[in-house]
Amino acid sequence: MLTESGLTLIAGTMFSGKSTELLRRIKRLEASDYNIQLFKSKIDDRYESNHIVSHDGFKEEATYVMSVDEMIANLKEDTNVIGIDEVQFLESEVVQFCDQQAKDKIVLAAGLIKNFQDNYFQFKDEKLDMSELLRIADHLVYLNAVCTYKENGHRCRKEANRVQRFVDGEIAPFDDGSVKVGGKEAYQPRCRSHFVQYQDVLNRLESRL
Repeated sequence: MLTESGLTLIAGTMFSGKSTELLRRIKRLEASDYNIQLFKSKIDDRYESNHIVSHDGFKEEATYVMSVDEMIANLKEDTNVIGIDEVQFLESEVVQFCDQQAKDKIVLAAGLIKNFQDNYFQFKDEKLDMSELLRIADHLVYLNAVCTYKENGHRCRKEANRVQRFVDGEIAPFDDGSVKVGGKEAYQPRCRSHFVQYQDVLNRLESRL
């Protein structure tokens, strides 16, 4: 059994460097002769279809999968390090998969902790959300982006742990849907002060008080 076995969750908002951090850790493990496999959901096809590619251009060969079952089918017997990018796009079974594999392997899972509505990101089947991976993780790496809100020609540049979705330059409606792959044309990182909260969320919070 590996002494470093366990689950590390690399979480945060968009543009916070999650994929870059995942690839940095994978590169370090490669130098120690681990048998490594990288997986990524096929829902994110903005870049090459056989690599994990970060926004800043770092990349590493990976197997794209549509489901947890497909990931299991492609898992090799001698693999002792598993990396998963964009883990939030898989089904809820990925929680059990990570929990089981982390008993004797190093598991690194990178993903969005919250969606544009500022709720925990739900997995593809909407049975569980990213809070379940947070619960079982042995180690948490939480990354923030930089707020890009601009006023009077000046950027905010505070730490951003939320993301605002836009449609045609306007803030997307609350019911726009959780899964919509896009880049800077559709999403912008926001700090607490400049994130525009949805009334639906505020109403739900008030009802609990």
